[in-house]
Amino acid sequence: MSAVLAANPDVFRRELVHVSRSLHGFVHEGIMPICQGHDVTPQQMYVLTELLNEPGQSAGQLSDRAGILPTNFSAVCHRLEERGLIRRNRSARDRRAFELYITDAGRALLGEIDEDVRRRYGPVFESEPPETFEAILAGFRALRGLSERLAR
Repeated sequence: MSAVLAANPDVFRRELVHVSRSLHGFVHEGIMPICQGHDVTPQQMYVLTELLNEPGQSAGQLSDRAGILPTNFSAVCHRLEERGLIRRNRSARDRRAFELYITDAGRALLGEIDEDVRRRYGPVFESEPPETFEAILAGFRALRGLSERLAR
């Protein structure tokens, strides 16, 4: 356990609560309108992003990563597949399983979402020094790694 956390567990709790609240507000006020404008949910956007970064995942892998129950995850995938944003291929390793891939239409949709993010937040991004965003990204990655370790 880190010395800071051992000495001040309330500091960790307090910062965790503040970050959680800030992220919740950002998702609902910033990301949700962009997703709605493209008729996708944040969960669907997450699936597309994951498949862009790591194609060929199974539905089970993705539902675990997204924190979506497998029974609910099939509806998420079905909607994306109906829209032509992902495709399922039967696995060569296990004929009972399917691998999921993002389509060109899915890539194009993520590009449109990126453009909306740039339009909406470009002035903020441009007013901050690059080191700020590098630090934020490093913090996001560290938080994601911690979250994955805690989930085990």
